[in-house]
Amino acid sequence: MSWRDTLFGGNSAAPSAPRFPLGARLGGAVTIDETPFKILGAQFGFACPSNPQMIEAIGEIDLDEHGAAGSKLTRLYLTDDAFIQISTTNGQVMDVKLFVYDDTINPTNQADFQAWVQGGSRLGQPYYELDERRYERRWGDSVTGESLWAPPIVFEERVYKTNPSKSDYGLTLYSMLYERDIEGSERTEVLVVAAEDSGPNDFCISQALGTTLRLDDLEIT
Repeated sequence: MSWRDTLFGGNSAAPSAPRFPLGARLGGAVTIDETPFKILGAQFGFACPSNPQMIEAIGEIDLDEHGAAGSKLTRLYLTDDAFIQISTTNGQVMDVKLFVYDDTINPTNQADFQAWVQGGSRLGQPYYELDERRYERRWGDSVTGESLWAPPIVFEERVYKTNPSKSDYGLTLYSMLYERDIEGSERTEVLVVAAEDSGPNDFCISQALGTTLRLDDLEIT
């Protein structure tokens, strides 16, 4: 399955704000409907952040270089180790996901970091185990054997913390998306694993769990 097919999974549409989609702004607040998480309880591997959450930083990833002209990912980084990811095409919202960081691995040196992104590494295997749950890879070729490895997708992210017109820093993400079905529900839980390189000696491996939200599942003010 193409990674582009899984980024834009929703049918919702909304006009973008002048700078960031859905009227998001630095210092703004996000309120998330907790109902789905209360209904499904512990079937998710993460808990919905408490309301409201403040937008402490905003990240942007342009997808033009990946053949998705006019497409962009906007990430609203929240107070409690979580982020809202908004996928847009030509300013139209296509998909919204909530992610909560599960764990961060800190490689001891550059060589240990490179071991995560080279061929045959854990990042890119057909399945990924986390907290005794198994997630199936959604980017790369279809899985036809346990040994089939797919290279992570490389994204360049610009992060804004103080000025929405000028990014504070950038980083390179070597990312892979995994997913599992939630029993008794039409929802799925997604896992994004990213080897984050802020260079030259600033790198980590982040693991974030999430699920798709409807536009009426959240309020941004």
